[in-house]
Amino acid sequence: MNHLIARIKGRGQVYKNVISEKEPFSLPDDLANPVEYNPDHNLDDDQWFAINDFSQKEFCLKLLRPNFDSTDYDSITSIDTNKSDFLCSYQNNNEYYFQKISRTQVINKKWFYVGGSVSYEENKGIIVINSFPDAIYLKSVDKLYFKKLTTIATIFKGIDVLYREATDVETTTFLENDFVMLENDFCAAKVKKANRQRIAMAVDTLSNLDPVQKITVFDYVKDYCPNLEFSENTFKIKSENDLKYLLYGIEQRYYTTIVGDEKRLANSVIKIGPQPAQVLN
Repeated sequence: MNHLIARIKGRGQVYKNVISEKEPFSLPDDLANPVEYNPDHNLDDDQWFAINDFSQKEFCLKLLRPNFDSTDYDSITSIDTNKSDFLCSYQNNNEYYFQKISRTQVINKKWFYVGGSVSYEENKGIIVINSFPDAIYLKSVDKLYFKKLTTIATIFKGIDVLYREATDVETTTFLENDFVMLENDFCAAKVKKANRQRIAMAVDTLSNLDPVQKITVFDYVKDYCPNLEFSENTFKIKSENDLKYLLYGIEQRYYTTIVGDEKRLANSVIKIGPQPAQVLN
């Protein structure tokens, strides 16, 4: 039996059974080789991120922990889109498909229904079902699959901890490192979201490097970023771009092609084993 569940905003997590015996989604055919979630990796079109042992995570929904029983949820015949967070379609025994309900999915227009009979409707909303769900949970393997973390962050509260931003204190502390010299009034208050996320990763990276390794990384940054001023063992950071170049260097995102000796910046990184990370163009 298939069931479409809506989560209703309010105190606690209230789920309502909307409709049965319908399958709004189908299982994609490209889930076989998912990528374990890494904020530093940009997915190819035929890839999905996956979180293993999802039921053990703090941000797993209580809806997913027990075996599904439709009698646990009261039925409703209409949805107030202003009070609904997302839809969850339970299909094929332990497949859960999630779609966020946002303004882009809700249409309020006059329209004709032209199925078996023609009817005219006015001021009735339509929720558009996407071709692919925002997330898929397969209980049989205890994995959550998704494309964009930011899209599902409102469904799975707390999951954004996987791609966190550096706090004000962490950002300030990073910019106070001995290898950083701030100029042109650049300060922590001017560091935007993208670089705060990179700082959070860089702090973790630096914590795992010994002094000799840090020197090697900084020499590497000097080699690949000649426009980033360096003197007296410090990088001069005058802007967001300067900071970005330094952070990319700490993550060793620069590389040189074997054929052609062309210097490049990897916009995505995925580890393929104990050897150094593979860079993807």
